[in-house]
Amino acid sequence: MIMNCNTADMKRTAVYLMTAVLAVMMAGCAASYIDSSQGRDGSSFEKAVIVGSVRAEYLYIDRNYPGSEILSQMIVDNNGNPYDVVTIIPKGETKKDIIFDVSRFYRKKTYADELE
Repeated sequence: MIMNCNTADMKRTAVYLMTAVLAVMMAGCAASYIDSSQGRDGSSFEKAVIVGSVRAEYLYIDRNYPGSEILSQMIVDNNGNPYDVVTIIPKGETKKDIIFDVSRFYRKKTYADELE
């Protein structure tokens, strides 16, 4: 069977495919967004690490506290802003809280919401 495709159809298909790939790549970047600049070490609400997803929180912990044990994780409100407080035991250290600013994604509308 021979398919009859013209150049316009092929170009349109290529544009749709490139758009889909770009959207997936951008979603991946947002999901792993981590801002630990300007002294943001997660030691306080003022120094909370800004993240784009829970996955990014775990990436930050893995990179900065390799081999640590995660004890708990909970959302807290501080002055109307959502923060995720993750309690860890870094390897060879005592228990510590890492505070993440999750306002970029917490309780935001997602694509999945549109499907319902």
